[in-house]
Amino acid sequence: MKIVFYLHLHQPWRLARFRYLDLGTGKPYFDIDRNLDIFRRIAANCYRPTLDRLETMLRQDSRFRVSFSITGTFLEQAALAAPDVIERIQRLVETGRVALLSETYYHSLAFLLPPPELEEEVALHQQRMEDLFHVRPHVLRMTELVYDDDLARFAAREGFSGMLAEGWEAPLRGRSPNHVYSSVARGVSVVLRNYRLSDDVGFRFSARGWTEYPLTAEKYALWLSRSPGDVVGLFLDFETFGEHHPASTGILDFLSALPSAVAREPNLEWATVEDAVRVPPAGPFVVPEPMSWADEHRDLGAWLGNDMQRSAFDAAKKAGTFARSSHDPEILSDWRKLLTSDHFYYMYVSGKGADADVHRYFSSYSNPYDAYANYMNALNDLRRRSLAKSRASH
Repeated sequence: MKIVFYLHLHQPWRLARFRYLDLGTGKPYFDIDRNLDIFRRIAANCYRPTLDRLETMLRQDSRFRVSFSITGTFLEQAALAAPDVIERIQRLVETGRVALLSETYYHSLAFLLPPPELEEEVALHQQRMEDLFHVRPHVLRMTELVYDDDLARFAAREGFSGMLAEGWEAPLRGRSPNHVYSSVARGVSVVLRNYRLSDDVGFRFSARGWTEYPLTAEKYALWLSRSPGDVVGLFLDFETFGEHHPASTGILDFLSALPSAVAREPNLEWATVEDAVRVPPAGPFVVPEPMSWADEHRDLGAWLGNDMQRSAFDAAKKAGTFARSSHDPEILSDWRKLLTSDHFYYMYVSGKGADADVHRYFSSYSNPYDAYANYMNALNDLRRRSLAKSRASH
């Protein structure tokens, strides 16, 4: 059994408070100082200690492998707030046992926009990977693990050999997520997330009411060893280690102990995403409608599930026409930062339950209505700037 241990690093550019009275004043949309303060705090609690642990794990165990996807907005903030975080990632990549994935530069919903936005964002991300880490990823990961047949075809056109997706029951039709599958696009394999085993660490690790608490590396390695199949995808947010679960819970010690625990199970070995896509597919994987790894229904409802979210996204799509016609790189960059999926995630409206709790945990607003109003004010200002720039150039 190959263990594909994959971690995602992302930070959005959060908006400043932008009122209707701020339209036309030149006020920046993004609260740079606040964003960088948040980044520095998480770097201290999570990024540095976890990257240091991973470096030690790679040095001590030549069999250990890990894969990262890193958004462009994360790298922009890291360069300003904690450049040593980038240096740490560079050292890991230089070992040759850390694979990088490609994705949308802005962690956006570009896959729902007309061409060429998706192509351009993926190309921007590929270029940043080459510039900073001297690698060109061969596996594509879409924002929040969104996947469908059309995206597999896009991946094939762009020359990717694989994609990641959620190992959700509906498209599997009774099959195990612990295999590599073939997409509808020739040459593109799909590696799936085992969401139960991933969530045991991502969501349940520090839950004292969980029947399996406390989770040790030895117990977890035994679960992996007893899982049937060829490949088990453990896909997690990087911030699982030290941020969502503080170091005091033992999460970093759990991580450090994993290679030794895995080594004691003779049927287990580590693999990167690029190793995994070379495994012969176990069968076809057909997904006509988009699915994701977010929320209970695993669809796009986390970002487009209510009228506010759909209204904001439709307005953003229309604003893109004006932003592109302005031929102003700064306006285009601001528009793309406004496409980042987090802004729509903050507008989620629901009563109770685990989904609502997760949305509230990540939101930078007191309620989704403030998130919508603030976003629309910034978007309207961007539209005005775009029109003014277009008129001035004609």
